[in-house]
Amino acid sequence: MAGNLKAWIGRFGGGPNRIALSTALRGTLATVVPLALLPHLGLADLAYPAVLGAIATSMVDVGGPYRSRLVAMLIQALGGAVLLLLGLVTVGHWWLAALIMAAIGMLSGLIRVVGPGGTSLGINTAVAFLVGLQMGELGQGAFPWVPGYALGGLWTVAVALAFWQLRPYRRLEQEVAGAWEAAAALVAAIAGEDEAASVVARRRREQLVAQRQVAAREAVERARQTLGEMRAGTAGPGTTIAQLIVLVNAAARVGAATVSLGESGGSAAQRFAAPGELQQACAAVACILLAGNGALDLGDLRRRLQAAQARRGADAPADLRAWAQAIRNLENAEEALRLLFGERRRLFDLLRLALEHRQPRGAVLAALRPHLSPRSAVFRHAFRVATVTAADTAIVAAYRLPHGIWLPLTSLVILQPDYGGTVARALQRSAGTVAGAVLAGVLLSSLHGTAEYDAALALLLFATFLLIRRHYGYAITFLTPLIILLIGMSSPNPWIDLGERVAYTVGGALLAIAAGYLLWPHWEREQLRDRLAAAIRADKDYLGAVLAGFAGPPSAELGPLRRQAELAVANADAGFQRMQAEPAHRRAPAAEGFSLVVYLHRLLRHAMALAAQHGAVAAPSEAVDALRRLLEGALSDAAAAVGQARLPAPRPDFDTPLARLSARLAAGDEGPQRAGMIALLGRLVSDVTSLIGGARSAAGHAEPERSGGCGDLSRIPAADLPPAGQTNR
Repeated sequence: MAGNLKAWIGRFGGGPNRIALSTALRGTLATVVPLALLPHLGLADLAYPAVLGAIATSMVDVGGPYRSRLVAMLIQALGGAVLLLLGLVTVGHWWLAALIMAAIGMLSGLIRVVGPGGTSLGINTAVAFLVGLQMGELGQGAFPWVPGYALGGLWTVAVALAFWQLRPYRRLEQEVAGAWEAAAALVAAIAGEDEAASVVARRRREQLVAQRQVAAREAVERARQTLGEMRAGTAGPGTTIAQLIVLVNAAARVGAATVSLGESGGSAAQRFAAPGELQQACAAVACILLAGNGALDLGDLRRRLQAAQARRGADAPADLRAWAQAIRNLENAEEALRLLFGERRRLFDLLRLALEHRQPRGAVLAALRPHLSPRSAVFRHAFRVATVTAADTAIVAAYRLPHGIWLPLTSLVILQPDYGGTVARALQRSAGTVAGAVLAGVLLSSLHGTAEYDAALALLLFATFLLIRRHYGYAITFLTPLIILLIGMSSPNPWIDLGERVAYTVGGALLAIAAGYLLWPHWEREQLRDRLAAAIRADKDYLGAVLAGFAGPPSAELGPLRRQAELAVANADAGFQRMQAEPAHRRAPAAEGFSLVVYLHRLLRHAMALAAQHGAVAAPSEAVDALRRLLEGALSDAAAAVGQARLPAPRPDFDTPLARLSARLAAGDEGPQRAGMIALLGRLVSDVTSLIGGARSAAGHAEPERSGGCGDLSRIPAADLPPAGQTNR
């Protein structure tokens, strides 16, 4: 029992989970204190409005630069109170309420271009106006709702500032820790491969490796994005940010080295001299970042590497170079951790942090300007949001519906830029609302007016903050009864009221789905070809840089090119997944993008594995350049063919330069390393050939399979399929 509890605590204390737990505790503190304290001060009427303002302001704090977070929360606290007052005074003027809601909906749709914080700010300001409209319909006045809402919001800002000053870089450290935890999981997945396992077991394991690789890439990119936003507004040398960037880069390179280990062939025992120690070292980095102190011990790994280098020869592992690369990056992490936590932070750094980080002047307007056009998908989304929420608000205000707020509120929250996302969010919202309504009915009928009622509100608040950014459907189950209990008035039969709310929620969801389908829809197939072509070009640039690194010094742009390729391939994969969620008659044929996505993933994975051979193998420059030019030319033509929906040029003769390069490599001294490089070059040629065949198939002209081509999709191994559900919505 104790072991299970310890394992559960260890799992929940991980990077992403630690972030969710910290957010939940901070949000609960900001909302529960007014609920418990105000009644004892004789201000009981302000308690529920203050909790509502605190919830909205906490929802807006989604991370990023501290100054931007502070500004967003102040806008929500004070601007939300103004919009709530505006909702109260527009009762009885349905046309005015509809116009205001249209303006708010348009802005809430456009402001998502500034990031997740903009999306949350737009939604919560609109909710403030709708709550004011609802309170006006119920005969409530400006007091206590407007001052209570502002009070709760400002209290939440104060709580956030206190947490920032206690440990200002904690959020960033947690994001970086999440990247190291993902790297540790990738090491465990690859080290667990068993060549003697059945075909089905191997495919499942390979699929797990692919999923862990995607998860590691996303964790690294998420940490890089957060650090990049902070670094863009940091004045001075920024020592802490610099060391965190070193740690993120080290996590990414350890992951790349691990992929190389997995591609080197042989059994897990041959490929990993110390899989347990390597995984534990990655996990230890994450633990140190989460705890804020500690030291990394790499003694065992160093000794194992030295012993392997001493045995270098025919019996040496073929992945020795990649293994050494992983340990070198762990040493970089060790040094960065020592610089981060070896000195006590000065009080001055803590006090100035919240005001020192800012986005560049005009950043918001610069982000909005390209989307102020009907050609922009964001503009179309904002138009849909404004139209449907304005229509819903007009119905609510014109017919004085007592619980009608759930109609526009549901449409506002459910509508997404892509149709598939709207349908998925509608299902989650509807199911969560029904479950939450039942829970609210139980609380209203059994605990209303008791101390247990307020305790239940506190538990609902904690659960909502814990889940809202990780499991939306579950979070709505707790958020729905919370909103009902805060703004709902008691009635003789609460079950009838809850039934009406469920009906309005379902109606709002159906209206949102209809709007996503009928109002200026933006179908994914309209841009899938461009995404696929961009991914092919990004893979081409990275592969060309990797091959050029064998003919001369590796380029300093190799890392950025790899990240660009990873992002472009992920975007193409996500676009294909989104297209699959759209109506069948609006989708392009599945084979048009499926085979291309599969081989884009494979080409990138094999190019990353080849990059790990830099410095370990001396390749003849003229033979490498000959093959590189052919591969780059073929990929450039394939990208143009996919983007223009035309046939690609015939497959070039890769076999002759590949055979010449392989023969030169086989004659060298580094037997195991050169054999691994020859195998990777053959796989890369096969991947490029397959992409050419996929481009031909996409143009509507199937080509017989050759050298790993994709004419027969049934021959694609299950392990090479894109991981299901990996999207960037």
